[in-house]
Order: sequence, then C-alpha cells, then structure tokens
Amino acid sequence: MVDLAKYETLISDLGKLESQVEILKNKYGDTLGRNKELEVSLNEIQADKSLLHQKIFEMESELEEIKLNSEEKTKLNSEEREELKIKIRDLISRIDKHLSSDWSQ
Repeated sequence: MVDLAKYETLISDLGKLESQVEILKNKYGDTLGRNKELEVSLNEIQADKSLLHQKIFEMESELEEIKLNSEEKTKLNSEEREELKIKIRDLISRIDKHLSSDWSQ
C-alpha cells in the first residue's frame, strides 16, 4: 500500500507540473503574440521617424533657400540704396550749380 500512496502522490505532482507547464505555454504564446504586435508598431514608428527626418531635411533646405533669397534681396536693396544715394547727390549737385549760377547773375 505504501507503494500505491507514493504513486498517487507522484501522479498528483505530475498533474500539477502539467498544469504549470500549460500555464507557461499559454504565457509564452501570449508573449510571442505581443512581440509580433510590438514589432509591427516598431516598424511603423521607424517608418514615421524616417518620414519625419525627411521632412526636417526638406524644411531645413527650404529655410536655407529662404535665407539666401533674403540675403540677396537685402543685397539688392543695399545696391538700390547706393544707386539712389548717387542719384540724389547728383541732383543736389545740379541744384547747387543751378542756384549758384542764379546768385551770380
């Protein structure tokens, strides 16, 4: 009879181990499924990140172009101002000459 009690205990322990293995197997399956979901999410996030990097690069390029255009406009404005100053000086000089000649008469 002692042998029978040992076998029953052994069978009971094996049943418990089997249920624990089943629980672990289910958890492993759930973990695999979750890992696949996370991989999909990671791939989507990496694609979004890549797209955002591309947009940042494009915006930086546009900003550089705007800066260059702005500098050119400022440069043109400076050149135009210099031309205008020269024209004004010339006009003042002619007016001075004209006035000088009027005072001489």
